[in-house]
Amino acid sequence: MSRLFYEKSKKTDQDTYSKRSDKVVDNIDKLDEEVFSEDNRKVTPEESDASEDSQDSNKVNSYLEKISRLIPSEIIAGYLAMFGFVPLVENTNVRGYIIWIIFFMCLILTPIYLNRHAIKGKPKINHLLVSSLAFVIWAYVTTGMKLVPNLYDAAAASIILIAFSLISAVIPLNK
Repeated sequence: MSRLFYEKSKKTDQDTYSKRSDKVVDNIDKLDEEVFSEDNRKVTPEESDASEDSQDSNKVNSYLEKISRLIPSEIIAGYLAMFGFVPLVENTNVRGYIIWIIFFMCLILTPIYLNRHAIKGKPKINHLLVSSLAFVIWAYVTTGMKLVPNLYDAAAASIILIAFSLISAVIPLNK
């Protein structure tokens, strides 16, 4: 009898784990669609035609790619992966804290990671500062709607992204 109970509970645990795994994959896919969609804002019919919108979106994505090159890919991948698990946290009161912990952890790890991989003897302070600021701006542009929902504005995010991209281009990084 105990063996039968064990087998049933084992199967139930496996089913629960399988359902959770499917839910995790679905949430990560959904987050990827939100973060990397062509346009994160809603477009009304009165706005400019679709070809102009797609050109603007491509320009913003181009600037986003430029800024993401300043951030270690491991930091970006870790941030997005952890961020994808946040909706699975059952206690909704804790989700906001977890989002901020993830953000600050990645922000702190960005200069540490870059410092570890920097070439010895080369000045690197500009690179560390610019990359850390790039992470803050990248996080606001990609996940700001979840990070600071009351302060997020897609147009402002695009303006900040383009301004930072232009300014950072003239700062010598001395990697």
